[in-house]
Amino acid sequence: MIAVYRWTRLMAWQPYHADMLIVIREATRRFLNGHTPYATYRSYDTTWDMAMPYGPVLWVPYVAPQLLRLDFRFVTIIGEVFAPIWCGVAGIVEACRGRIAAAIAWLGALAALVLALDVQGFTLIGHTPVYWPLLLLLAVTIRKRQWTEAACLLGILVVARTTMVTMVPVFVMAVWRADRRRAPAVLAVLTITIAVALAPFIAWDYRVMWESMVLSYPRVMKAAVWPVLARPGMETIGVTEWLLEQHREWLVTPVQIAAMVGVYAAAWAAIGRAHPLPWMALALFAFSMTTLYPVHYLYYDVLLLLVCGALAETLEAAPGCTSLKAWALSLIALAAVMFVAVRTVASPFPRVAAGQVSSDRPFRAGFAASERDGSRDFSWIVGNDARIVLPRSSAAAADIVLTAQSPFDDEPPPQRMAAILNGTLLTETAIPAGWQEIRIAAPRSAWWIGFNELRLVFSSTVSPRAAGAGDDPRPLALGLSRVDVVKRKE
Repeated sequence: MIAVYRWTRLMAWQPYHADMLIVIREATRRFLNGHTPYATYRSYDTTWDMAMPYGPVLWVPYVAPQLLRLDFRFVTIIGEVFAPIWCGVAGIVEACRGRIAAAIAWLGALAALVLALDVQGFTLIGHTPVYWPLLLLLAVTIRKRQWTEAACLLGILVVARTTMVTMVPVFVMAVWRADRRRAPAVLAVLTITIAVALAPFIAWDYRVMWESMVLSYPRVMKAAVWPVLARPGMETIGVTEWLLEQHREWLVTPVQIAAMVGVYAAAWAAIGRAHPLPWMALALFAFSMTTLYPVHYLYYDVLLLLVCGALAETLEAAPGCTSLKAWALSLIALAAVMFVAVRTVASPFPRVAAGQVSSDRPFRAGFAASERDGSRDFSWIVGNDARIVLPRSSAAAADIVLTAQSPFDDEPPPQRMAAILNGTLLTETAIPAGWQEIRIAAPRSAWWIGFNELRLVFSSTVSPRAAGAGDDPRPLALGLSRVDVVKRKE
């Protein structure tokens, strides 16, 4: 629960890092407006074009947060803590069986998943945790040799993340060795699952889907990422970067093919005597090591698949724990915990003020150090742009009240300000001289439960020195004392 609190607090105060969740946010918005999500996007919080490269199973679950105006990392955190929670359950099961050493080992696994890895950093960018709970169901069905159900789950995972297709040959080998007569039917279920999930979007616009899901990623990697990886210094975990540093980029694809053929050959020789899950994880690992961009979070899938395989074996001693009902109830419980955590770390109507001692830095960019004007603390906005973070536990329509003063006197044209909340223009207004409250209406569609960024853009600045009003050479736009989010004024 400590991890949930820390990660939720991080979510509330930090913007999305990288562009994975950003492109999903834009795609789900476009989808709800009746357009294909497979398009190229440019967002207010990125400076580059983004194609939508993910399968429907990865982004469709984010439609619910889009409708509820939940920060998408709400889903990320649930996925991140799912396996650790089940490690705790496994520890309890082993303790009840009198296997204390095994119980301690499971608690160690829980600690490793939460603390030892860079999961907290991944919270800011994580899109793949949305399907991590499915890995446990896959492991359980394979453990029970429920091949049809396992084929359906594997098909769903393939539609979520194309890297999962590397596990399919090993799975088919396992079915063939275990029950050859059922293999064609199981393969048909796998194929139909993938086809049914993709067919609506292929029929919608197959050209743009092919471009987004298949062609765009290799093109971007080779054009933008490979030149960076070719420089000296460790950026990734895998073979690809080493080949690029040696100027052997032409070997990347042959090395990957050789690695996968080697894994499949070894798996064919071993399956029948060995459980298929470790070999499926090895296939995924080999692909991750040799892919176009072997970034570290690819290996979370490998680790979690192995952990889920061990969980499936341990939880056999408590059959109720391996049911679909237990799996679903655990997700519901985690969602409830997340709602409580959000209400704990953020207010539905937050207030931030100059001079507050806070490591979260709500006055995020464009502000000078706080000063005092009588009994009032305030900070000057220096330059034409400032950003303020307003974490909320509600997305209800509200008013934003700025307590501010313009540095311009009454004679020149008044300062003009545009207020933009999460990319939505709220108002453009003139600010007369003197201290005053500026009330700005913000509709529900502009808010998120979690992180919110208010951007203030000004038409001009004034330097007191240049105006003959003092020695301050800074270009001042506005003095801001506090920002209050309040209930909508009718």
